[in-house]
Amino acid sequence: MITHLLIALCVLANLLSSELYKVMNVKLSNESSLAATDRIDKKGIANNVTTLLNEILKGYDRHLRPGFSSERTTVFIDIFVRTMGPISDLTNTYSFNCYFRQTWTDSRLMFNGTSNQQLSLSMAMLDKIWKPDTVILALSTQEGLKGTRAVGKCAMSMRRYPLDRQACRLIIGSYAFSTDELLYEWKIMGTDRGVQMDYESISDLPQFSMTGFEVLNSTDMLRDRNYSALEVRFFFHRHFGYFLMNFYVPCTLIVLLCWVALWTNREATGDRIGMGITSVLTMVLITNDSKSDVPKVNFPTALDIYIWICYTTLLVCMIEFTVVHYYTKFNTGDPEIQAIEREKMRRIISRIPKSAVMSSRRTNRMLAGPISNKAIVSGKV
Repeated sequence: MITHLLIALCVLANLLSSELYKVMNVKLSNESSLAATDRIDKKGIANNVTTLLNEILKGYDRHLRPGFSSERTTVFIDIFVRTMGPISDLTNTYSFNCYFRQTWTDSRLMFNGTSNQQLSLSMAMLDKIWKPDTVILALSTQEGLKGTRAVGKCAMSMRRYPLDRQACRLIIGSYAFSTDELLYEWKIMGTDRGVQMDYESISDLPQFSMTGFEVLNSTDMLRDRNYSALEVRFFFHRHFGYFLMNFYVPCTLIVLLCWVALWTNREATGDRIGMGITSVLTMVLITNDSKSDVPKVNFPTALDIYIWICYTTLLVCMIEFTVVHYYTKFNTGDPEIQAIEREKMRRIISRIPKSAVMSSRRTNRMLAGPISNKAIVSGKV
């Protein structure tokens, strides 16, 4: 009985496994068919796009601009500035990271007969079509005009340094096409006109803070031809805290220290000389440090004028000490010193004979005032 039951179970298991195998084969067959169909569809679409591009580019001359000999081409520019800085005073340069985009219409690339209204292609396609010969003037280095990091020249005015405000220009134009052939315009993006900023990243500049920017359209004349150009002006204000703590406050304290010498005893020659020399040497060190990060210009900056005023104050203090020391006489010094010197003179005079004292006019002049002639004649001091 048990043997028959085991045989029945084995037969049932074989039947179930065969049915399950058939179901799995059907499912795998369906999935394979769908994948193959999908591959065929994608391959067909790719073949259609390739055929479409080949048809569009057939007879296309990438050396001729759109609307050649009939109308001028308008190129719309928009820039998204991601980061700004650093800004260098020594080299008069500023750097920034940005996305630079150009938009223009080329009717030769129009197509029909496909459900796609717009085709997104790779950068290799740019080598097969016409594109503007856009250049960014006053740019020392650049890494293309896509996602780029650029280093531009900035004509900085250092007369008010370190209280200066700078305006750095970015000029965009065509290398060869005149205004009659190619026109540049800023692309309007909502409330922004051509330029957008990532203000959170730009606010982290170490020496400057960006106060704003301005976009302009201009026309430049060169060799009797007008060229369309776009201009962006970035405005910067220098941070004053660093210079306040490292230059202005130390210079002010040194001047105040030199003024202390005016209340020092005029007989303390060594103290006054040491204080004056120390103040001048410290000012020299601060001056050299202030010039390390500034270009060598042929005019005084605001910081130079302040340092000159500090030098002048130190010089006046030294001259005051010299004049006082020169005109200080034997009996015009400190009152305590005067009393000691007079006591010494009285002891010396008391030992001199009366006849010698009466005949000495010089001694009478020296003792005029503190000691009367009558006391000298009588010999009583």
